[in-house]
Amino acid sequence: MHKESRYIYILFSLLIIGLTCFSQEEKMALRKGNDAYHSGKILEASNHYKKSLNSKQNYYKANFNLGDALYKTASLIKSGKIAPPNKKMTADSAANIIFDQASEQFEIVAKTVSHADTIQKAWHNYGNSKLMQGNYEDAIFGYKKVLKLNSKDEDTRYNLAYAQKKLAEQQKNKKNKDDKKDQNQKDQEKKEQDKKEKENINNQNNKDKQEAQQPQMSKEQAEKMLNALKNDEKKMQSLRKKKSDATQKPKVEKDW
Repeated sequence: MHKESRYIYILFSLLIIGLTCFSQEEKMALRKGNDAYHSGKILEASNHYKKSLNSKQNYYKANFNLGDALYKTASLIKSGKIAPPNKKMTADSAANIIFDQASEQFEIVAKTVSHADTIQKAWHNYGNSKLMQGNYEDAIFGYKKVLKLNSKDEDTRYNLAYAQKKLAEQQKNKKNKDDKKDQNQKDQEKKEQDKKEKENINNQNNKDKQEAQQPQMSKEQAEKMLNALKNDEKKMQSLRKKKSDATQKPKVEKDW
């Protein structure tokens, strides 16, 4: 064998060995994950699936199984069988985050594989993850994707009907809540308006009361004032008469 040819052969052989090792590593991690999952060691299974994906990022089996493990973990946290990873988080909030991570894994699988059966299962599980979150619109989206591939999938059809029912209830409750909020706002505005009107009435009543409490003129005082007005009127008439007489007298020519 030529010397250069031998070097190429050696490099090619090393490359094949390396690829085989990587392939074996991702499959080995996947198998360990499956064993842990079936043994009820869900968190350990997730770690193995992630290790498998580190070896091969687009390994759809590891992506799919990681989605299953995350879904199972979220369900256990939601039911109280596993404590949330963060003590400051509630069980529901922690579960919702992990359900979201699970749905992401199923979506990756659905969008990267070509096998119709795997796509169908991935979208179904995506819908279930969203359903558990209470995200009914996205759940409906996932279930409809399944039924486009297989209209006879009764499990998906049932889940779709359930998600649609829950969405209608959610929207109705939201509307009732908004209506109640609007009514409370109107009641508050009416209360403030009634309070303002009451204050105006009280102010007017106080004003009337103050005016009523002012000293009233006696009958004798009223008669005196009336007589004084009459006397003033007589004086004015007398002055006007004198002025009129003075203007009516003939002018006397000057005596030169």
